[in-house]
Amino acid sequence: MKNIKIITVSILILFNFKLLAQVENLNKQIPTDSSVKIGKLSNGLTYYIKHNAKPKNKAELRLVINAGSILEDEDQLGLAHFVEHMAFNGTRSFEKNKLIDYLQSLGVEFGADLNAHTSFDETVYKLSVPTDEETFNTSLKVLRDWADGITFENEEIDNERGIVAEELRARSGAGMRMYYKSIPLITNNSRYAKRSPIGTLDVIMNSDYDAMKRFYRDWYRPDLMALVLVGDFDVLDTEKKVKELFSGIKPVKNAKEREYYKIPNNKEPVVTVITDKETTGVRVSIYIKKEETEVQTLKDFRQELLKSLYTGMLRQRLSEVVLEPDAPFLSASAGIGNFLGNMDSYYLRANLKENKIIEGIDALFTESERAKKYGFTNPELKRYKQLLLNNADIRRKETGKLSTKYYIEQYIDHFTDSEPIPSDTFIHKFYKETLPTITLDQVNNINKQWVREDNMAVVLNAVEKADLELPDKSKIEKTLKNVTFKDIEPYKDRLGDIQLMSNKPKPGKIISEAYNEKIDATTWQLANGITVIAKPTKFQNDLISMSGYRPGGSSVAPDSLYVSARNAGNIIGSSGVNGISKTDLKKLNMGRTVSVTPRINFYDDLFSGSSSSKDLERMLQMVNLYFTKPNKDVDVFNANKESLKSIFKDQDNSPGSFFEKKISESMTQNHLRAIPLTEQQIENELNIDKAYNFYKERFSSANGFTFIFVGSFEIENLKAYVAQYLGSLPSNLNKISSWRDIGLRYTEGVIKDTIIKGVDDKSKVDIRFVGGFEFSLEEKKKLSLLGKLLKIKLTEEMREKMAGVYGVQVSGYASDIPYNWYRMNVRFTCDPNNVDKLIKKVLEEIEKIKIHGASSEDLNKIKEAELANTKDAMEYNGYWIFKLKETNKYGLKPESILDYETAINKIDSKMFQESANVYFNKANYAEFILMPESFSKQ
Repeated sequence: MKNIKIITVSILILFNFKLLAQVENLNKQIPTDSSVKIGKLSNGLTYYIKHNAKPKNKAELRLVINAGSILEDEDQLGLAHFVEHMAFNGTRSFEKNKLIDYLQSLGVEFGADLNAHTSFDETVYKLSVPTDEETFNTSLKVLRDWADGITFENEEIDNERGIVAEELRARSGAGMRMYYKSIPLITNNSRYAKRSPIGTLDVIMNSDYDAMKRFYRDWYRPDLMALVLVGDFDVLDTEKKVKELFSGIKPVKNAKEREYYKIPNNKEPVVTVITDKETTGVRVSIYIKKEETEVQTLKDFRQELLKSLYTGMLRQRLSEVVLEPDAPFLSASAGIGNFLGNMDSYYLRANLKENKIIEGIDALFTESERAKKYGFTNPELKRYKQLLLNNADIRRKETGKLSTKYYIEQYIDHFTDSEPIPSDTFIHKFYKETLPTITLDQVNNINKQWVREDNMAVVLNAVEKADLELPDKSKIEKTLKNVTFKDIEPYKDRLGDIQLMSNKPKPGKIISEAYNEKIDATTWQLANGITVIAKPTKFQNDLISMSGYRPGGSSVAPDSLYVSARNAGNIIGSSGVNGISKTDLKKLNMGRTVSVTPRINFYDDLFSGSSSSKDLERMLQMVNLYFTKPNKDVDVFNANKESLKSIFKDQDNSPGSFFEKKISESMTQNHLRAIPLTEQQIENELNIDKAYNFYKERFSSANGFTFIFVGSFEIENLKAYVAQYLGSLPSNLNKISSWRDIGLRYTEGVIKDTIIKGVDDKSKVDIRFVGGFEFSLEEKKKLSLLGKLLKIKLTEEMREKMAGVYGVQVSGYASDIPYNWYRMNVRFTCDPNNVDKLIKKVLEEIEKIKIHGASSEDLNKIKEAELANTKDAMEYNGYWIFKLKETNKYGLKPESILDYETAINKIDSKMFQESANVYFNKANYAEFILMPESFSKQ
């Protein structure tokens, strides 16, 4: 007996020592990823430099200013953002637009690779550039100029005023109006309510030149700056360049204090109901704010993990409520994250049913209270631990193969918000060691810190209309209060001991195999009519992408079944398989990296999927079951039907949606399958039996499907799984699947239509040239390139010279289904008074291309961008799937994928000239203009 006591005491002592060691260990600082070089110059500028070779020979460069609109004086409202614009309008080394021209000549695209953003508390300048010596050095020089060399010529400031005003105009609408009404309330009238980054039109158009320069002088200084440089370069060499180039920035004497503004607390809930006649639907957001705490130690990091577990499990529960019979809301989410200023928040959000607004708010808050009162269950916790550990494991395995942009935001947050930046290897190790020590009680205790009654703000956004009865503030407050006294039952986890596929199918036969050495791809023909193309890659360390396709789609359904057929893929595809519900299937796959989605498009039956190498079999099992054992789930159907009805209900309230509908009606002669659905159509014509039967019919035979696999797999393993799970699929070899011509055609001829809609002082213009032509992939590419050339010219003329638009969209597209057709499209938002002259400019630039083609400068910009973009794309599994599908569909040699440089080098001015004269056909010209309601009264 003494020995037992001695052993027991020894175990307790050992256990206590382990607990003590664990507590001491948790007090350590979170280690910073050693692969990122962090330093600070003597002038106070901080730098982050990391080597990352995905994509190859490219780098992401950022200049971060720890200052934004929150620091503006009263005469500067919007000028923090305006300064950002001026960075592209002349610097010490680049006059006016020479900066953009130079970078475009190197393949850097304005908007995509060259951009910036301004928020309340930060301003970030962005460059994505090649890492050859000349380009990289010049790009660093650009960042240096932005730091303290923006010239702010008065003439350029005046020229830019119109562009910034057009950006404000483009952002205007119901969403922005409701935001402006809500932010004073949810921030308790803090400074954040008065410092929107976009600013005010009066300041933008009339501010003194020095007001902008003063902001630049005060806040663009080295102690508030960071360089974030990540890419395929030498770290030490880059650090040397940074020191040489940026050490010369002089500190500001008698610098203004960089104040960090706070959001006041509120004891009682702040509730607001905001309506707008141009919005759609009803949404509620509940915020419970709490002073943010820095995450510095391993104990803090563990606490973050507890928050992730708590809110992740709560989101899972909310997703189950959506699928309940007569569900109280359409969708819902929850989380704990950044709010504004000094506050983080616990949030609940839901899209509500118009006839169940109070019920929806009650149900949303009830789930929060259920978790607070009873906590979560051990099975829930076990599954979500597996999910978080698996996600961390994937990131660890993909180290070195993750895109450079993955790291950029982390380092920016480290500089501006002191967020930790441990390595993915450390995170995985920490999760692996820490998750087993986390108890259910520890997770459940999160609610004591976050789910409270103080510091609450509730915003109800709703469409404004006579027949919608909205609750007032007092009713919402009463509903939330009553929930805390409700008799709420504990949550019951109903996932039993189920298996995805207990009986594996007998393997089918692979009747032929071909190998293409040039692209390392294998093609198998299966006895049941399936073709499989497999290309192993090392673009990712442990990820696989899959795509399956076959002609058919909803086109084969008669018009009477169209609504059900159109939505069959989404509804049945999200209903689960093999008697396992969507909810249980998600639970069953927690801790795995696997997803499979069946879809039915207009003219195609499709599958998409992804997995880790260990879950490859699981992915193919799911494909098999989506063919052979899809579920017919009434609850999923009803949830989808209600969601669709809410999307299309009151769609005409939105000027933008109304405009798009009118264009569709006009351009397709009101074709049933081209114009938006109506709430009435969905209510009357969407039927679960029709949707299920159509889905079953489409996937009753696998004959004609092609599946493409690209990624990290062993070819023999994939071959065995393909034979077993795809080769065993049922097939009718006598029935060839094909799409049906449903008679959908673009309207040709000249169309001009002006639509009056909207209260904002803005217009939208949509110009398109459409027609039939002799389709080929080469001509399709020419259309795309022609669109890029026109975009360059219109950006120069309409934005930079005329200051008439913030941006202009130009696209060229073509298809051979259901007939050979093309479309050239130009779209922009502008001042209603400028519509005519801007349309005139579009047509003038088109005529210039018809006569002169492309200048040598523009030709070089396009070719360099094409070359850079394609080189990048060649390192991604998704691009290879797209190109293999294209070559297979059109009977091309797959190795032609490698010969992209030859095609790019063939691009010349004459090609643009000839294409412009063919595709900008004035005989097939459509012009649609959206004008505000006030314009019709003038």
